Amino acid sequence: MERKMANRPNWKRVTDRHFEVTHKENSCFNGKVTAIHLKQVSEPLIVNYKDHEVCIADSGYTWMQHFPKGEKYTITTVIDGNGNVVQFYIDMCIDHGVDENGVPWFDDLYLDIVILPNKELFLLDDNELMEAFKKGDINEDEMKLAHETAQKIISMHKEGKFEQLETCIEHAEEWIKEKKFNHK
Repeated sequence: MERKMANRPNWKRVTDRHFEVTHKENSCFNGKVTAIHLKQVSEPLIVNYKDHEVCIADSGYTWMQHFPKGEKYTITTVIDGNGNVVQFYIDMCIDHGVDENGVPWFDDLYLDIVILPNKELFLLDDNELMEAFKKGDINEDEMKLAHETAQKIISMHKEGKFEQLETCIEHAEEWIKEKKFNHK
């Protein structure tokens, strides 16, 4: 199991960035929120989901990550240079917290969900989760936790009840407005 840091210190593609951490608490969300503004990247990062080609990292993009207290996932909202949401990337995790420098981290459970702005959902890396289980990198309870968490999110999304996505959008809009950030 890999511990991942919200500031992504080993992300070589990003040659200049601004990182910040805040705490948000209201009726819909309680937890840490981070933002990485990708000022300069060496080359854009483009991924494919079935027939969708999506640029998820480029100069001017912002990655905002939510760490909801008490949940076994984090949500990264990718925002393009025009302030539009490109995707939501949800990492299943065994736990998340904050290090001694105040930087949030999560212990990744391999299984991920991508939700595009058109509401299309993709479950990713189940093969990596099962391989980690077979190799003994995670135990049966951790494997089940990843599957159960993903199924809960998928069900809520299908029912239109996964309100965390709206919270992510609201926080992104607040951040952009507060920073008077020009995405163009």
